[in-house]
Amino acid sequence: MGRLLKFWSMPRREKGFFCEAAILLLLSTLCVKTIAFRRIEAFLRAHWNDVAPGGLHHADDIKLVELSLSRSANSFPWKSLCLSRSIAAFIMLRRRGIPAVIVAGVKFFEDSSLIAHAWIQTGDNVIDGSSENSVFTTVLRIGEAPIPASPALNPAGFSACSMTTRRTVDSR
Repeated sequence: MGRLLKFWSMPRREKGFFCEAAILLLLSTLCVKTIAFRRIEAFLRAHWNDVAPGGLHHADDIKLVELSLSRSANSFPWKSLCLSRSIAAFIMLRRRGIPAVIVAGVKFFEDSSLIAHAWIQTGDNVIDGSSENSVFTTVLRIGEAPIPASPALNPAGFSACSMTTRRTVDSR
């Protein structure tokens, strides 16, 4: 009952973002678990790869997208993967004309294991101040974002989740 009361006490705009985030997160989770990633990538590149028109002042919308995804992920009984959350965030940002890039990277360890992670970069808007994404080697980028006007501002992204996948790679 507490969650329902919390939902009804949110402003109308936040309710809309929350509902959209919940639906997109559910759909992206189902797609990641059932559809080959090459098909998901082809869909994202075909429908959401264009450079989005609009200005660079979308900090409020970006924060609301991040908050909505976090709230909706916490309301599900399962843990959502960073790839699912990144896909949902990417679509939500692009629908609003916000330049965003979905990035996937890997990090290798000395014991022949690796960690894969996905996150979103949004122009020169700093969402997550951590530098955890800089240790990953980028293997995939979908979308284009404008280069920041100031060289001091690096494109920073928010990590769509804190969960990573660790796999052992056979080095034969």
